[in-house]
Amino acid sequence: MKILVLEDDTYRATFFIERFCDYDISITEKADTAIEYLENNVFDYIFLDHDLGENNGCGADVAAYLSNNSDNSNNDAVIIIHSWNMPAARAMKSKLPQAIVAPFNSNIFLSLDIDK
Repeated sequence: MKILVLEDDTYRATFFIERFCDYDISITEKADTAIEYLENNVFDYIFLDHDLGENNGCGADVAAYLSNNSDNSNNDAVIIIHSWNMPAARAMKSKLPQAIVAPFNSNIFLSLDIDK
């Protein structure tokens, strides 16, 4: 199971690393690095935040990449937009209609059974 996480918050990044430590996880706080990962790997799950630190781009950049590259194998992944910025999350969802919008809540992600 391969997982990509785009997240700049230290607490949430640590949470994802600990929660999915039994899987092949790639985590980055930069949109351009996430896009590089998508160009060179196929992921089963993709978790996208929108608001990233200064000079890191944003989750919408990754959503646009996936939307504009419909032949990318990662479009078959389960995509979860976990941003608390709901207007931005809705805009990302409009580019990725198959995505799930689930603002970050550790209880939701603790109960997520990704092996199904």
